[in-house]
Amino acid sequence: MLLSKQYATRWPVLLGLLAMLVLAALAWHFYLERAAYYDLAWHTYVYTKTQALYVQNRRFVAIVTQWPTLTAVRMGLPLDQVLRLYSMMFVGFYLAIFLACAYWLRNEAVALVVVLLFVLLSTRAFYWAQSEMPQTLVVLLLFYAGISRQAPIQLKFSTLALAALVPVIIFGYPIAIIPFMFLWLYDWLLNKRFRDKPYYGFLVLAFLMYGLRAMLIPAGSYEDTQMTFKPNLIRFFPHYLSLESFDIFRRLCARNFIALPLSVVVLTVFYLRQRNWLATLRLGLVWAFVGGYAFITIVTRADYTEVTYLENLLFPLTIFIAVPLAMEVLPALERAGTRGKWLAAGLVGLVLTVRLGVLWYQHIPYTAYQQWLRQLLAYTRQFPERKYLMYPDNVDPQTLRAGWPWWAIPSETMVLSARHSPDSVQTVRVDWSIDYLAEQGANPANFLEPFGVEPASTVSPVYFRFPQTPYRVINSNPPQDTVALNAYIKAHRGVQLALLDSLPTTIKVGEQTTIPVEVRVPEQLRPLHSGTRVDHPTLVRTVFFKPHDWPSDTAPVEAPLEVDVWQPWQQTLRIQAPQQPGQYILDIGLISRNYRTWPVHLRRTITVTE
Repeated sequence: MLLSKQYATRWPVLLGLLAMLVLAALAWHFYLERAAYYDLAWHTYVYTKTQALYVQNRRFVAIVTQWPTLTAVRMGLPLDQVLRLYSMMFVGFYLAIFLACAYWLRNEAVALVVVLLFVLLSTRAFYWAQSEMPQTLVVLLLFYAGISRQAPIQLKFSTLALAALVPVIIFGYPIAIIPFMFLWLYDWLLNKRFRDKPYYGFLVLAFLMYGLRAMLIPAGSYEDTQMTFKPNLIRFFPHYLSLESFDIFRRLCARNFIALPLSVVVLTVFYLRQRNWLATLRLGLVWAFVGGYAFITIVTRADYTEVTYLENLLFPLTIFIAVPLAMEVLPALERAGTRGKWLAAGLVGLVLTVRLGVLWYQHIPYTAYQQWLRQLLAYTRQFPERKYLMYPDNVDPQTLRAGWPWWAIPSETMVLSARHSPDSVQTVRVDWSIDYLAEQGANPANFLEPFGVEPASTVSPVYFRFPQTPYRVINSNPPQDTVALNAYIKAHRGVQLALLDSLPTTIKVGEQTTIPVEVRVPEQLRPLHSGTRVDHPTLVRTVFFKPHDWPSDTAPVEAPLEVDVWQPWQQTLRIQAPQQPGQYILDIGLISRNYRTWPVHLRRTITVTE
């Protein structure tokens, strides 16, 4: 028997389709924030070098988005077009799954879940597009869209085709077995599949595939080293609520993940009002998987708390709440008559509109990072080498943008600089082993990739044409001896600091904000060294003083210079307002850390208000 999974009106599906088209428009517009960023930039470089797919950790689901991009590279399309295509391929894949669920499998409820997967909770993950997690989850939803309409399961070719998706799901991402189990148990309870024997076959197949996948994980590989739940469970017992990852999750639930606690409350009320044991079991299932999966993620990633990565790992939480909302709550609203149908459509429209707005707003740190990369590339064009070395401490030292971690900067700078011409390519390698890399980079025959040193001849001349030059270090150290350092500071009294934007005259107590400052060095004094691998590196400091230079109740904010300053360099600095209202002097100046201040200052009067 085929179960009806269609809504009473066309509005939920049409609104979902509109939301997917908005996502496609955002992927087109923010293609650099997505494809010239992090893994996708590295993958693009690998395609140009190897002319082959780059499937990692046997996650074959990535082939869907990689193959068209690789084909574009093999055709020699301009790099800018390749990047835009790569950004679009992910949303195109998800849109195809949405259309297949809604119009081929005629399961509008699951089609709506596909949309909610990308907007209801996670927004940062939209800009970190390469993850196999959402790619795997949409395949899981495609599988569920077909299976959930059959009760009992019918043994026919289409069912076997759906069963063939199970290995794709399990191999797509290691923890996909958890949302698979949720959907299996949820539908087992919802459609009372207690005697549906073929339905049990899917669960057996999933566990067999999971066992095979676990056996194929090489010792010491990325996936092997990331299986830290059990050791962390022992290591942090019983202080799990004190973990930084839990604190991040708590803050997410109060802001970007606000739909999670609200949805759990809605589902709790909805199921308890039904007053039957199956509804109570489904409620328990939601609570168990939401709480259990969040706990597993928090403990597993106790030592790795980058928010974007955590958001990506928490993608399955959307399935745990969106599936019962779309499958049961929304149809229940529609059954309440004409007013209920319009209420259901209105709620869907409101949620999608608000969350798409949040997703759009989230572009700010990613766009700021791209702007910083372009500023860095524009600055380094003054040098002939076009290949540079940078120390991690100097890369966005106050983490004002979305560029962490920095390992992908070599490929990010390459694809960004060579978008319109392979002859304009530049690369910036960032690493702690800067002395070793400087030695290796002194040989023009060497090329410094993010994970090693390769012959320069392996770089594709179709997309990247470097001159035969060595690498240049753009973070050199100031004098280490204090006598020499004093002379260096005295000689650089002519360094100037200038505000690029007008500074507000008032600021709220405790408020954090940023200001762009330009550092100018007279020609005869260049460069102003930015290296931090000494006892007394040169830093830019912002600090508030009370009248007569009495210290305020807020500590100074310090940051190293991002580059050696030859030509004027613009650096964005964070300022932290005092906790008490009053009139203060904001002092922006240079210091040698743990040694002395410089006679280089920029001062402005600021009023701090309640």
